[in-house]
Amino acid sequence: MTLLAELFERLEAAPEEEDQRQAVARVGVVEIAATATAINDHRAGHDASPTTTTAVPPPIPAPAVERPAEARRNAWTITRGGKPICTMVGEPSTRTEALAEARWRWPDADIE
Repeated sequence: MTLLAELFERLEAAPEEEDQRQAVARVGVVEIAATATAINDHRAGHDASPTTTTAVPPPIPAPAVERPAEARRNAWTITRGGKPICTMVGEPSTRTEALAEARWRWPDADIE
């Protein structure tokens, strides 16, 4: 008999009693109640009347510390001894930030 035929035969037969079933080791098995509702189940899990609660408003974040309106640019020209040696390109940065990056590599550098 094929596996599918055995399945249909078992489904049509009366359910077996617990005592007649083969003992199966239940290691790591979690028992779930038949009436458990899922989190996304929109049907009421109980018939209790809904209670009215006041919603707590979300906390208002503190305003960010305002930075001075120093211009940010994507590219800065690095000079040494008054001559341009390269152009630093990257994320927008202020003159102070770009000068710090340039002087990390060339301590006598300036930027334009």
